[in-house]
Amino acid sequence: MEIQISDEGWVFDGMEQAIVELLRTLPACAAPDDDAARKRIFSAPTGGADADADSDWREYVEPGLRELFKTHTDLVAADLSVMEEKEKSLTLRIPAAHGRAWIHTLNQARLALGARHDVTEDDTNGRRHHRGAKGFAIMQIDFYGMLIAMLLGNTEL
Repeated sequence: MEIQISDEGWVFDGMEQAIVELLRTLPACAAPDDDAARKRIFSAPTGGADADADSDWREYVEPGLRELFKTHTDLVAADLSVMEEKEKSLTLRIPAAHGRAWIHTLNQARLALGARHDVTEDDTNGRRHHRGAKGFAIMQIDFYGMLIAMLLGNTEL
């Protein structure tokens, strides 16, 4: 895979199928459509220590966050829907103006995956080895983290 970075954005050229599938699952991974993901992504600011503040958060802040997160995820899904096939590999173009949405969606997916699979700091530090769904989730978290690091270098937040 070749990655081109310019003022116009990013081009991921010659992506193999495994990377394409990890990217295609990104919007679904980021979706807060289960209790574990919702609790992690929209956690109450005081964690129950101040019921009034937590209630105000849910009423006044959370709806705006939900809308913002959905807008970002929809933009990422739209970028992914127009990947170009070229000689048995795919090319993804991410406009610079979409960098922020990608970073937020990647981070949201990492949080949701971690919550869904009960991923701990020990898991991500390589102190434990996992197979199956949890092992795959840890690999996704790491991959999405690498993409965040690359995008952050060229995105104004």
